[in-house]
Amino acid sequence: MPFRAQVVSSYFVCAFAGNALPVIGVGVISTLASSTAASLGFAMTISLFALVALFFGIKYAQWRPPRHN
Repeated sequence: MPFRAQVVSSYFVCAFAGNALPVIGVGVISTLASSTAASLGFAMTISLFALVALFFGIKYAQWRPPRHN
């Protein structure tokens, strides 16, 4: 089953990139500006991503009536 191996390797590449790219980005910004500015920019970006995810979660949530036991 080569397809399963491709899926697993793609998952690991995405996980590695998700962990490595923010660290590299903060490091690059720290060399161009202060480390405080880099950390603040990173925090603002993550906050923006979280707000967008919250917006889409609320927008596309399916309402279900509460179950009574």
